[in-house]
Amino acid sequence: MTSQNKKSLKPFLIGIAGDSASGKSTFAESIVSLFGEKNVLSISLDDYHTYDRAERDRLGITPLNPDANDLKLANEQIKSLKEGNKILKPVYDHSKGQFGKPVWTEPREIVIIEGLHTLYRKKTRDLFNITIFMDPDYEIKREWKLNRDVKKRGHREEDVIKEMERRLPDYRKYIAPQRNKAEILIQIKRDKRRNNYRKGTPYWIRIYQQITNEKLSDVYLPLKLSSMCEQNAEELYFEYRKSQREKRNYSIIEFNGVIRREALKDVEEKIKEVAGRRGQILRNNFISEIELGKMIVTWRVAERYRNFTEMRWV
Repeated sequence: MTSQNKKSLKPFLIGIAGDSASGKSTFAESIVSLFGEKNVLSISLDDYHTYDRAERDRLGITPLNPDANDLKLANEQIKSLKEGNKILKPVYDHSKGQFGKPVWTEPREIVIIEGLHTLYRKKTRDLFNITIFMDPDYEIKREWKLNRDVKKRGHREEDVIKEMERRLPDYRKYIAPQRNKAEILIQIKRDKRRNNYRKGTPYWIRIYQQITNEKLSDVYLPLKLSSMCEQNAEELYFEYRKSQREKRNYSIIEFNGVIRREALKDVEEKIKEVAGRRGQILRNNFISEIELGKMIVTWRVAERYRNFTEMRWV
């Protein structure tokens, strides 16, 4: 492939927005697994902070405030990637709270942009081929953020909790409204009846998907009724309904419980067929609520990607 042809091959852009530790990177994992790491570029908008951690503390501003981020530069560079050009991307080091040396970054077949303000500006939203907002309950985000920032980044627990509380007003003002701008909204709630669920996770997942006119492949969720009637059967709740948000029609899939992986084998193969890939999506023998949610979102991304590539070559 010549450099000219390579540049003319425009990437497929995925925008994922949500609070810190809301599961943005977790849900992107299945997309990367399906399409392969060499074909996916993932960029965090944290790299576009205007101030480092010490400067933010001195100014009394949180990174959730748009003024603490160079969203204009982010938009320019996302647009440049969409056009097939490489960018000199800024770098933010979370472990130090400081900026690193900018790096030249080339677009790949799939580009994932995830961050606090991914869907904040309309001109940036319009660049994406599909948009997602992660919306776990506050207590779940608190749990996930403590697990990440204390265990993996070395911060003190009391400092993490204090910072979350300080950021809450900005979350409500600047981040939460983006949930109404996304095509796919993923709500995660705790199932308080099962804090120590044996195989799955103690969560309810609710996925809102904007109803469009695009044609979708036939994907079936097989349920073995005989096993569901056995005494030792795993619990499973699954519901489908429709609703409206911001005058847009959405389908809602809500579920809780686990499913054996073999029951989803055909679904996984169908998703790979749609995407034209061999990558693995499911990895465990028992598929939890989180994993099933990731699978559904990955399928919708694959469907949109297939339509995008078909139109690209028309």
